[in-house]
Amino acid sequence: MIPQPFVKGSGERVFFGPYEYPSGADLVFDFGNPICTSAFGSNIVYNAASQNVTGSLIPYNNPGPIYPTLSTSQGGVMVTRAIAFGSNYLQWNWKSTEEQTSIFIFSLNGTQLNPWSSLLPQEAGANSIRANVYGNTIVTGSASLDIRYYNSSNAANDIFSTTLNVDVSNTRNGYNMVTSTANASTSHNLYVNQTLNATDSTNITRTTSGTQTTNFGVSSNMRIMAFLQYPKILTPKEIRQVYKVFSPRFYT
Repeated sequence: MIPQPFVKGSGERVFFGPYEYPSGADLVFDFGNPICTSAFGSNIVYNAASQNVTGSLIPYNNPGPIYPTLSTSQGGVMVTRAIAFGSNYLQWNWKSTEEQTSIFIFSLNGTQLNPWSSLLPQEAGANSIRANVYGNTIVTGSASLDIRYYNSSNAANDIFSTTLNVDVSNTRNGYNMVTSTANASTSHNLYVNQTLNATDSTNITRTTSGTQTTNFGVSSNMRIMAFLQYPKILTPKEIRQVYKVFSPRFYT
């Protein structure tokens, strides 16, 4: 942690330490945090937040198991791979909350399937929200992002749809931080990096009893820096704090 004096009337902080996330997270899978990656070689990722949740690395077989890999680039990222007959990804079991903030930070890695589709993340089953990044190639430097709500009948309803700049010249070395917030009914916000991108008033009901399986990075060729989940709606200032924690790593 980098201590900074409080000065009454001054603006908000500019710099934060590498693990100085806003308090109250249920899940923090930060692939630059040694707490998370200490057992990566055993195909396990630990949660750096408050809940007792452990992620499992899921391989595809070609013919033997091929797991996601851990790269020291950008301070630590999980590299997922997809080929025509399979993909590897991270999986965990945890509950959703009616008020929830989900944050994922990633860049594309190499040539995608044509067309390709990357689920970031995918909560299995009905009454869930799933994010999907897709396109034909990365040559154009852009990708489409959809965030969809799956109702009790498992039918999809688009909440957000936008275009991401994924080119390595986008001043973030190809990375984007996507944040989705939702309350208990009809107030949902999408932030791309530090900026509010869209709002939506779709009436949703999450499944909050028991646990759901989340598959993170399915069908993707990506370099994933982190995923964070909060059982509350983060303020714009807190979202900017998350961005300031991770953005110094974009070019390391």
